[in-house]
Amino acid sequence: MRDKISDRESKTMSTAYISSAKGMAQFLLAQEHRGPGDTIEAAAARLQRKLKVPSSILMRLRHREVKDMLMSNFFALANAYSKACEKMDDAYEKERKIAVDPNILRLAALVAGKEETTTTKGRVK
Repeated sequence: MRDKISDRESKTMSTAYISSAKGMAQFLLAQEHRGPGDTIEAAAARLQRKLKVPSSILMRLRHREVKDMLMSNFFALANAYSKACEKMDDAYEKERKIAVDPNILRLAALVAGKEETTTTKGRVK
């Protein structure tokens, strides 16, 4: 006989990682989609080639109510999401380095949630 509490907890854990997987899939598809003339299926195929996340999982998370998924698929999706976030952080740092106006840098740091360091003149290092 199964314990009702442990069943409920396991369903909660499953629901928690499924909902985070849905969010990661939506983010990746939105980042890869090129706009009018492009399809979500094509974006999913490009993600599969670039980041090794199965396009079938991306499309399944987008179009269906998923009750369960393999952990290997979840980790592939999480790894792809992590790589995409690193790429965005690198792009932010590159743009930040070429920015000239210290006010813009402070505003960008505020928006990005990054801490800034200041000198005595109020300029950002």
